[in-house]
Amino acid sequence: MRRERSRTLKEWALRQYAPPITVEALKDVSFTVEAGETFGIVGANGSGKSTLLKLMAGTSKPTSGTVDVEGRVSALLELGAGFHPDFTGRENVYLNASLLGLSRKQTERVLPDIIAFAELGDFFDAAVKTYSSGMYTRLAFSVAAFVDPDVLLIDEILAVGDEYFQRKCYAKLNEFRAKRKTICFVSHDLAAVERLCQRGLLLDHGTVRAEGDIHRVLEAYHELIDAQEERRIAAEGPKGDRWGSGEVRIDEVTLHSGEEATHIVRSGAPFEIRLAYSAAEERDCVFGVLIYRDDGVSVFGTNTKIDAMPVWARRSGRVSFCVDALPLLPGKYELDVAASSPELHAYDYHSKRYSFRVVGEAGEMGTARLAHRWEAS
Repeated sequence: MRRERSRTLKEWALRQYAPPITVEALKDVSFTVEAGETFGIVGANGSGKSTLLKLMAGTSKPTSGTVDVEGRVSALLELGAGFHPDFTGRENVYLNASLLGLSRKQTERVLPDIIAFAELGDFFDAAVKTYSSGMYTRLAFSVAAFVDPDVLLIDEILAVGDEYFQRKCYAKLNEFRAKRKTICFVSHDLAAVERLCQRGLLLDHGTVRAEGDIHRVLEAYHELIDAQEERRIAAEGPKGDRWGSGEVRIDEVTLHSGEEATHIVRSGAPFEIRLAYSAAEERDCVFGVLIYRDDGVSVFGTNTKIDAMPVWARRSGRVSFCVDALPLLPGKYELDVAASSPELHAYDYHSKRYSFRVVGEAGEMGTARLAHRWEAS
């Protein structure tokens, strides 16, 4: 990676400029994808997924090690890769098919299927530089799908298409799976990865963090993301406003799911907000909490007075708000905490100074999980 900037003539002549940085995109990566397998590759942006597919496609060469791929490979990498912008869609089909080893006669045989699947209409004979990103996707996937590859490499490109075309693509991928074609699938759509793949690989900064059963790989990915989110929220520290007369002060607020303090809580798990306080003198005190969704919607608030839980504040102590099974659905939330007099005069009010994220299974919608049952007759 070269650190480009404007240089003076003297710097060029004397070569007084910073040398390029060597970045190892992949380190000690080794794995096998069996014939007929659908293999998922997941990881954060910059983890090396696209580089790995380029090596498998043969568009890049490894600086060390080997990559062995058996059979005809069709790759959907960067948007528009392999297309000439001045050629029409039809001309690009012939170009791509020839690069994949098809004769003109073989290409003409599958051309009607490509045209029908892409649904580009008159644009099929227009220069691809006039295409939208979705049209690029339609043409690229159609070519890759109908040249009958042995190995299909897909790098996130399906995310660009509209929902109708995505459904067509996934139906075609299921056809490939039924024909025992080999598919390597890179996507941030973890639900799609879980649905399509039996095994997978988790990359993190160019190294393999997990490999094998796709459920175990995705679980490791969630743990990795949760740890990153925990560090980020913890680094932010308290924010928001704080006010009050100070007779009782909330000195520390920690969130717990189990004994360890955390900012990441699993939906349905135990949840506790611990308030450590100090007081100038012993007195009656009301402690309260108010939870907001990150868009400002008030989710739930209560205090010890509402819940008929009188608290006699000593010089120092701790009050905990406890939930046996957190009913909040996945998302980011913010928190108010307060200490006040029985007449609700604020001693110490912390407004949206703390945040946490709830994680869990996708599918349910809304903010909270309602206790419910289904009946049918």
